[in-house]
Amino acid sequence: MPKLKEHKLVPIPDELRESLREVRTLIREAKRDPSISLSHGDAIQIGVVCGGRYGKKNRPYVLTYFPGNDCGRKRWFLTLHRTEINDIADGTMNELFMYCCTSSDCQCKFRECDEYCFYCDYIDDPNFGTFSFPQALEKLAQRGIQGVTAAPKREDVVALLGEPDEAGGGIEQSLRRHIPVWVKYHRVDCQLHFEFFRSGEIKHVTVMEKNWKPGL
Repeated sequence: MPKLKEHKLVPIPDELRESLREVRTLIREAKRDPSISLSHGDAIQIGVVCGGRYGKKNRPYVLTYFPGNDCGRKRWFLTLHRTEINDIADGTMNELFMYCCTSSDCQCKFRECDEYCFYCDYIDDPNFGTFSFPQALEKLAQRGIQGVTAAPKREDVVALLGEPDEAGGGIEQSLRRHIPVWVKYHRVDCQLHFEFFRSGEIKHVTVMEKNWKPGL
């Protein structure tokens, strides 16, 4: 289960507002142009946000906000209705209620109360969590995954595990920002999320419960 998070109003940063203005423009273009599809995980990659539209949920736009140049423990996992995107873009909405991690070294925030944090919600179980190398090799071996080198790249992971169930990132954004390349595998025993440095090597591996709900 997710750890208790602090539910509070959080000011909307200017850089997020600017990106959502462009997202609003893209949504309007998609309504006029059927060739523009927003219905997949990284269909929207604008400025400091990445995500897509999922079905007809109350808040169907599922976006990850990467504050500044930080792609780690400061991410915001957003679910937004189109009208909320409009209100933020127009400046009529200046705050959002978010569920915020309470760990002193984590600033991740979530719109939904039942979201899991990559970094905080597995620390009581040594078999789950986010691991860097060489510890990640040990955790993969525990799952029966052998043959991972000390500095594997995406192509090495795919050669070993096959095509991923989900993938994204890797597109340069405005203001010199870059969404990290990532791949995810849905296994019988768990989910494995690999994130890569821009140089191509694995940055870290996250081992998640098989019923984990994605924030991206």
